[in-house]
Amino acid sequence: MEWNILIALFKSTVEQKNMLTGIPKQQSKLIFNRWKKEGEKLLKLIEEDGGNEYLEEVTEVIENAVHELRTNKNNKNGL
Repeated sequence: MEWNILIALFKSTVEQKNMLTGIPKQQSKLIFNRWKKEGEKLLKLIEEDGGNEYLEEVTEVIENAVHELRTNKNNKNGL
């Protein structure tokens, strides 16, 4: 279960990166991309081991929570 949570957080983090606008600093971008590549290798190993359905459920919960945070923040700011 803990691995599924960790990998779901990774998947959600990668998705969140796709939501960013603007150009991050070059060094930060390079580090993030290396981290992402290594995480994708780990994700592949975990997915090969099974448990994809539960992983997707956990990932969805995290992504929904992030969406709710974003929506609540926008509503408070009048956006």
